[in-house]
Amino acid sequence: MLDINPPNSDLDTVAGWVLGTSLVIMVAAAVILGNVWTGGKAFGSARLTSRGQTGVVLVVIACVILASISGAIKYSTKDSMTEDLLPEAAKQRTIRVDRESPSSKCEELVSIASDKHLDGKKDKADDEEGMQYKPTEAEAGKMGKAIREIGADNMAAEKVWTKSIAWGGRFGDMPDKKDWKENRAKYMEKHTPMYSRIQWLPDGTKGKCDNRNFHAAKGAPVEVIFWELYKTGSGSNHDPSGGAKQYGYRMFRIPVK
Repeated sequence: MLDINPPNSDLDTVAGWVLGTSLVIMVAAAVILGNVWTGGKAFGSARLTSRGQTGVVLVVIACVILASISGAIKYSTKDSMTEDLLPEAAKQRTIRVDRESPSSKCEELVSIASDKHLDGKKDKADDEEGMQYKPTEAEAGKMGKAIREIGADNMAAEKVWTKSIAWGGRFGDMPDKKDWKENRAKYMEKHTPMYSRIQWLPDGTKGKCDNRNFHAAKGAPVEVIFWELYKTGSGSNHDPSGGAKQYGYRMFRIPVK
């Protein structure tokens, strides 16, 4: 925190220099002109007497004017003399500057995704099965490890969606937010999902704001998208073990408490 005050004016100092120098010069001039005046009288020269008298008078007038100007400058540069005469906005004030440390809160979401994750950018999958968008074991394993480090695997989901590979309409069995935690084993066995993308907001007080910071910020949800198999044909409870099968996405939204 800094207090910045405007510098005092040096005009009064300059005025003093000007007044002092001018007075020295004028005293010398007055002496010379006075001698001219008295000399004119002594030698009976009306011309010299008139010039000397006029010069002395002019010197006196100049001294009075300079003294007035210098006094006005000195008066105007004193805060105590001018503060009450100025409008409020023009008065001298102290400028206060507060220096705060940069905020450590992250503002950008970070993610880890498979190279083949559509991210909702394509309108239609090239093949109906969607096998070409299957994440690799290494990619899915990396995301699973990050989810465990974040601790989201032990948190309850608040919402869930299912979408086609092309992010069109909802397909497959009815999504259930309990599939994330309570019914995970049953869901995994039925749909054999693989992590396709995870996304979260890092806690900037515990690390950098990148996808290597697995401290998720409280109040910001973790988003998980699985690449999975689901049943599109008829069958009891849409069991994907029989009938037409298709691959799609399931998204879980898990709030960080």
